[in-house]
Amino acid sequence: MLAQKINHNIWLRDLDHPAINLARWQQQVDLISELYQSKITIIIQSNGKKSQITCCNKQAGNQADNLFNAGDELQREAVIDATCDTIGFGIVHLDPAKVTGSFASFNKLLAIKLTWPDGRLFGCIIICDPAKDKVNAISATVCEMVKALLQGELKQMYLTEQLHRLSVQDEFTCMLNPYGFSLMAPRQLSLSRRFGSHAGLIVLEDCPSSQVHHKYTQSQRIRIIARIISDSMREADISARIDDGQFIILAFVDNESNIDSLIARLRKQVNREAPEINLIVGKSFFTPDTQLSLIPMQQEAIADLEKNRDSKRRT
Repeated sequence: MLAQKINHNIWLRDLDHPAINLARWQQQVDLISELYQSKITIIIQSNGKKSQITCCNKQAGNQADNLFNAGDELQREAVIDATCDTIGFGIVHLDPAKVTGSFASFNKLLAIKLTWPDGRLFGCIIICDPAKDKVNAISATVCEMVKALLQGELKQMYLTEQLHRLSVQDEFTCMLNPYGFSLMAPRQLSLSRRFGSHAGLIVLEDCPSSQVHHKYTQSQRIRIIARIISDSMREADISARIDDGQFIILAFVDNESNIDSLIARLRKQVNREAPEINLIVGKSFFTPDTQLSLIPMQQEAIADLEKNRDSKRRT
């Protein structure tokens, strides 16, 4: 199953995604332009209401120089509607007389529809005023290959995001990520209740002061906290990084005072290794007969953290 959380409203040019090589997209646009000897060849991305030029071939010494530029945003263009309304998946020959907007001044327009892996419209490649003798079967075959390459990168982006969400590990700290915690913690908690164990949730957050010179970068601070948490956990406990600088621990204890002892131990170790790190902590505690699920207990711990954070800021 393909990923469902790609935001189709974010322009591809604004994404820094390893699966998308915009330099290669630019090369394909230049290739098609040279192949067809066109005035302009562009790739347009559409989000339904607006469009953006993803790539535009390099022009030299003619009046079309500044008509289109990569990154330009356009209102919903009629050329996209005209492309979508056609039947077929190859090159579409558009009638310029029926296309209003930015492309009305051209004499001949060719379009190639591009789609996201889930079938939704991504946009199209537009070839403006190609040379008559260059519109042939060989050129069309090359365009189909270019289309397959570009849509292959869009699919790779989908699959990469899918794998990222299905992964249970936070790559940066090697701890569990939110998905991994939500998968493993309820199972461990259910098992502990069967054996009569008490449990507590601890949420920790680095709250750096803007008035203090920081020896460590944010990335270093996160790694320090993650390592200290991992070193302090027993085998049955579960910890995860759930946000940029926020961590959660599910610890199994004999009583509530053990939670306070664990928090004190974590603070002491953090202060010993990196005194500039200012930990804000929230907690919740539940006994084996507590009927609440993990989510409301986690919400309670986060609410406690937010209360302590606000209190810290007022002092």
